[in-house]
Amino acid sequence: MKTCCLIFLALAWSATPGFASEPTVHSRIALEEYTHPHQQVEVEPGRHLDVFCTGSGSPTVIFEAGGGDDSASFRWVQPGLSALTRICTYDRAGIGFSDPAPWPSTAVNTVTDLHRLVQAISPGQAVILVGHSNGGLYVPLYAATYPKDVAGMVLIDPFTVGADKIATALLTRRQRAEWYSSDARDISDARKCVELAKAGALARPEARKSSCLDNPPNPDTARHEILNEQLARASEQEALFSAMVDAYPAPDHGISSAELALKAANPDFGDMPLIVLTAGKDEQTALPKETRAAIARAWKKNNDELAARSSVGSNRVVPNTHHYIQKEQPGAVIDAVHQVIDEVRGKKAPRSGEKYVRG
Repeated sequence: MKTCCLIFLALAWSATPGFASEPTVHSRIALEEYTHPHQQVEVEPGRHLDVFCTGSGSPTVIFEAGGGDDSASFRWVQPGLSALTRICTYDRAGIGFSDPAPWPSTAVNTVTDLHRLVQAISPGQAVILVGHSNGGLYVPLYAATYPKDVAGMVLIDPFTVGADKIATALLTRRQRAEWYSSDARDISDARKCVELAKAGALARPEARKSSCLDNPPNPDTARHEILNEQLARASEQEALFSAMVDAYPAPDHGISSAELALKAANPDFGDMPLIVLTAGKDEQTALPKETRAAIARAWKKNNDELAARSSVGSNRVVPNTHHYIQKEQPGAVIDAVHQVIDEVRGKKAPRSGEKYVRG
C-alpha cells in the first residue's frame, strides 16, 4: 500500500519474548483476512467503520494505524494478544473497507470518529489504545480529549510534537532545503493522486504500475487487487491527502496542524499506564552518520518527555528495529500491551522494559 509517511518517516517507509506471549509471538494474521470487510460498525446514521476484533474479555484494546496504513499493519501482533483480551483494529474513515467521512482526515476529526467507535464497541468501559506512527499522535490527543475513555496507552514509534523542527534544526542549510523539498514533493504527489482518482484514471488498466496504487505489489494477489480497487477511489485518495496535509509541516515550516492540536491539549495523563516504544535504528541513509545519531537522540528525548506525561510512563528503545517495530520485533509490542493490560486490571505486573532499553 502506498504509505503517506509523516515528516521524519518521509525519508524511508526474531521476536523478543515477553510474558505469556511467547507461544504466539511468531503468528500473524493471513493477508487474505484483509480482502473482505469484517464488522461494519455504524458511527453515524448510514456511515460505518470496518472493525476487526479477535479474542474476548476486558479491557478492549484498540489499535490506531499509522499514516496511509490500514488494520493489516498490526497483523503481526494481533494473534499474540487475542488470548489475553478483546483486540480490535479498524480502518479510519475513507480507508480500506470503512465509509468515507464528509470532512477531512485531520487529527481532530480522527479523534472524534474514534470516540464514536469506542462508544459503539465498548460502551461504558474504558479501553486501551495502541497507536503507531501518526496513530501515536492521535492516541494521546484522544486521551487528552476523552480521558474517561482511556485506561492505558502504548505508542509505537509515535509521531510527536516538534519532531520535524527538532530534526531540521540539526541539519545544514543544504540538508534542510532538501528535507523541505522532499516534503513538498510528497504533498504534490499526493495531490496528483487525488486528481487522477477523481478523473477515474487510477481504475484504468494502464495505471496498474502507478505509485498512487499498491506498488510494489503486495505478495498476496487478492490483497493487491483489493488495495488497488480501494486506492483508485477518489474518497480514499482524499482521505490520505488530507491526513498528510494535516500532519506535514505548515508552509512556513512551522509545526503541523496535527501537532498544534496535541500541543494545545497539553495532556497530563496522571498515573495512566503508558509505554512508548522507540525504534532503535533509523532509515535516513542520505544523512551523515553523526547527524543521524544526533536526530535519533533528540527524538528519543522527545519520546521520553511524552512518556513522562504519565507518572508511571516509560520510553523503551527497541534494538534492531526501524519504524515498523510491530513487524520487526512483534514480541516487544506484545509485551508492552500485555503489561498495560495487567496494570489496568490491577495486577501491577513488574515492569520488564529494561531488557528492551538501550542507552
